[in-house]
Amino acid sequence: MRTPTRLRFAAALVALSVVAACSGSDDDASTDETVADVADDADARVDDDASNETDGTDETDETDESDEIDESDEIDETGDDGVDVEQASWTVLVYMMGDNDLEPYAVDDVIEMTGVSDSGEVNLVTLLDRHPAYELDDDPLGEFTDTEVFRSSGGSDLVGDGDGSELNVGSPDTLSDFIAEGLSANPADHYAVILWNHGAGWPGMGPDETDGNDILDLAEIDQAFTDGLAAAGLAGIDLVGFDACLMATYEVAAVMSQYADYMIASSELEPGHGWNYEVLADITADTDPMTLGSMVIDGFAEQAESEDTSDDITLSLLDLAAVPQVESALADLAAPLMDDPASSAPVLATAQANTLGFGANPDPELDSFQMDLAGLAAAIADEESAYADVAQGVIDAVDEMVLASTTGRVTADATGLSIYLPPVEDLFDQGYLYLENVTVWPDLLTSHFTAGASIPDDEQPAFVDPVSGLPTDEADYEFGPDGLTVSAVFDTIADDNLVDAVIQYSILDESDDSLIFIGEEPAYIADDGSGLVTATYDLTVLTISDGVDTDYAYLDLTVDEDAGLLTFDVPLWYVPADADLDEEALDVILSLVVDEEGDVVSEIYYQIDESGTTGELYAEPDALIYPTLLNEYPDGTSEWITISEVGLWADLPSLEYELEPLESGTTVYAQLVIRDHGGNTAAASMFDVIP
Repeated sequence: MRTPTRLRFAAALVALSVVAACSGSDDDASTDETVADVADDADARVDDDASNETDGTDETDETDESDEIDESDEIDETGDDGVDVEQASWTVLVYMMGDNDLEPYAVDDVIEMTGVSDSGEVNLVTLLDRHPAYELDDDPLGEFTDTEVFRSSGGSDLVGDGDGSELNVGSPDTLSDFIAEGLSANPADHYAVILWNHGAGWPGMGPDETDGNDILDLAEIDQAFTDGLAAAGLAGIDLVGFDACLMATYEVAAVMSQYADYMIASSELEPGHGWNYEVLADITADTDPMTLGSMVIDGFAEQAESEDTSDDITLSLLDLAAVPQVESALADLAAPLMDDPASSAPVLATAQANTLGFGANPDPELDSFQMDLAGLAAAIADEESAYADVAQGVIDAVDEMVLASTTGRVTADATGLSIYLPPVEDLFDQGYLYLENVTVWPDLLTSHFTAGASIPDDEQPAFVDPVSGLPTDEADYEFGPDGLTVSAVFDTIADDNLVDAVIQYSILDESDDSLIFIGEEPAYIADDGSGLVTATYDLTVLTISDGVDTDYAYLDLTVDEDAGLLTFDVPLWYVPADADLDEEALDVILSLVVDEEGDVVSEIYYQIDESGTTGELYAEPDALIYPTLLNEYPDGTSEWITISEVGLWADLPSLEYELEPLESGTTVYAQLVIRDHGGNTAAASMFDVIP
């Protein structure tokens, strides 16, 4: 286990007492080739001594020789597939969409599967699509960069067969062919299909980079299972799994309930190592779907612990037979909310602001807005007791549906199922309204946003002078030992519609008089009806250093006082080695978890793809990262920019983080911002030099 990085917070860490209150569209790229084309007339690759152990690191290209599948060993072909297939306890299909930056993790997972051949109880069929740009040195799977199918059937060793064909794994036809051929050719008592890649929740999974960044949206996954199972002559399967980020959603579960009895998925982002496929070797003739689901969850949690990624994980086993009960409970909750949307909209919006969200991002355009469903229901009940009974119905239905789960310290409140709820209509993806098999919630969101758009002008947020009562945009402030304290008073006519308040802080760029925002934190609304809003900013800025250069970074801080943890989501641009910043920068979040002692106990890069899907970034040590800050120009326009001239090395072990005090004489701008449920805002600000 690597020694934790030290985050030098000094007195700033002790002083913190804040309580913290991916969509895409396919480009229709496709291929005429099928999985059968890949499997035909192929040389088999097998290693009689293949081990199911990995070295526990992310450096796939340094895999021990004992893990390699030796291309010099071949098996005799005994049929079109090259393997005699017998009735097994389980047939498990793994659809690995590795034609992107996750390819090294895909290779690791295939190596984990090599031990399955020892059990004799599993027909394991894995389709792996790879990317030529991520080719590994000393490749343990042999040098191929296209698509290949690996099989372990009836006690045989892991077999790879392919003819070098390139399949578009973002095409539903490829997935349906794989399901049809994999299930029909491998009879078993139980069947499971696992989809592996970046995930976005209801928008889908992907991308396949060499096929136009094609993704599988939820409608295409739906169609692929319809066609694939029909061709295989099966009404359904026992288990569907998503080894991907953000897929444990009500929307995904509602669609997959047509095809499977159980589902395994994560509400939150998944670390790159994903599931531990070594557990498949432990399947016996007595392993039922619930047992296998628990095995996967336990293996994932144990591997996350060993990889130092366990603090913010989630994974849950869902009983898809309970989907109708969840739908019914949501209908019961939605009915009173839609009956009186003017009164209920502030309740729902405030609950959203106070519920655990997944795939969060300081840039709202990149946030997934997937909220913990039972947590949301509980927050609704807390806001308005009149909804307590129907909210409890949702909580009970989710509890019935979630059979097993694991969480980390940061995600301890996760209950195993999420749902889509953006805070305002401007951030709502209209594609959600066209989802099939997803009932109730789209209508509720439409009602909710309509109510927000109907707030009268004279009831929208406005700050006022506490003496004269006239509108003002100026805040009171003072510098003190704790930093900068800012306060302002709003017109209480807007009180019933308010959702939250924040303080945003920036420094002045004297070269063009723009404001460089370096962070935001919650502000506090007095509960005495006075309209007073206050916040204290400790006058520090987050810096990141690679040991050579140091850059400012945006501070998006969440404090979990119960767990004694701080979570930072730092927006970055990632530029691969020898790439161009202007043309090839990727949107990345550096997720940091820090304990009470100031030790960084977890640090992971997550990439947000153009399609909106998210997954851990396999970072090249000689690549560069550029922390991004929100820049507001004098004309009021804003954009995320970097002020770094050279970037920082992306190698995580070399990075150091510090909350550095701003120097005396720095011009600082801070504003209190209040928001109502319709997205209307008001701001009161200060502008001064730090004494």
